[in-house]
Amino acid sequence: MKKFALYISCLLVLAAFGCNKGGGRPADLPEDMSPCAVTIIQDGQPLAGATVIFEYDTPVKYTTSGVTDEKGVATMLTYSFAGAQQGTAKVCVSKLVTEGGSEGEEYGDAGSVGQDFETVDTKYKKKETSDLTITVGKENVAETFDVGAAVHVHEK
Repeated sequence: MKKFALYISCLLVLAAFGCNKGGGRPADLPEDMSPCAVTIIQDGQPLAGATVIFEYDTPVKYTTSGVTDEKGVATMLTYSFAGAQQGTAKVCVSKLVTEGGSEGEEYGDAGSVGQDFETVDTKYKKKETSDLTITVGKENVAETFDVGAAVHVHEK
């Protein structure tokens, strides 16, 4: 679980500050991005902590992604700036969880690491297999996607 929390923390820091050393908006980042929120449902309930990535049909330079909150809503960001690039994209969803493992009892004792597993059907993880599609236009976009029943697929 610590690995997962660290992964999400890193994602949030990157989203907040971006990877750009200059800290400014890249000149080639599209100006016509649209506000976009995606809700992910699993087993009839909002799925918190899932990573959502748009894989566009046409080549784009910057990744559009988000992480779902406790209500299952991911506010989509492109290169850490609010909004999604316009176009049609496959919606890829994953949620990695760590089970098992233990904390070290004393400073310096690493304990056991645990096992990572995916809780969303792995077909939603890749553009080639996901059947979730979104079209982003000029208006605000708010879509809901159901990823079916929870799974327990160990990562290798």
